[in-house]
Amino acid sequence: MVIEKIKQTIDRENLIENKDKILVALSGGPDSVCLLHALKKLETYYNIKIYAAHLNHKIRGMEAQKDALYAAKLCDELGIQFFVKAVDVPAFAKEMKMTLEEAARQIRYNMLFEVKSKISADKIAVAHNLDEQAETVLMRLIGGTGITGLKGMDYKREDGVIRPLMDTKKAKIVSYCEANNLKPRIDHTNLEIEYTRNK
Repeated sequence: MVIEKIKQTIDRENLIENKDKILVALSGGPDSVCLLHALKKLETYYNIKIYAAHLNHKIRGMEAQKDALYAAKLCDELGIQFFVKAVDVPAFAKEMKMTLEEAARQIRYNMLFEVKSKISADKIAVAHNLDEQAETVLMRLIGGTGITGLKGMDYKREDGVIRPLMDTKKAKIVSYCEANNLKPRIDHTNLEIEYTRNK
């Protein structure tokens, strides 16, 4: 069960402490929706407070707008305080001569730390899963890396970013969303093979 797996990861890696305020990075996709829903269910168990933040990156026009509306509605239904910010990522990427992926990541993390500071949150929970961990190691191997690079992403970082879904497979996440009738949004750019990770 997904919630049990998340609890095992949290406890083994000491990701959460009593009375933590946790900001969840909510894209609206299956991974972040599963993470938000599961952490909300564990709110009383760990004596924590859950918040959510969404970046409308303006990469996919009306679809991006629908992602933001979905995220807002989900948080409203779960009783979670929600923050949203809209930034023209394609324009920023062009101006800074960055790839769309790099620009989106930078702006997303800037926004998350901005909200974290505003609400005095202790942690930022991001939804990287077991499949993405394997992809990261493979990408680093292909790109050329030393032993340290092969270990992949950390369960927690010094700056308060935690990854409670790191031991959970994507298929289990999708099943969890279906079982709980969450109807997450699907970002079709994740299927486009011009991005190295997708390929």
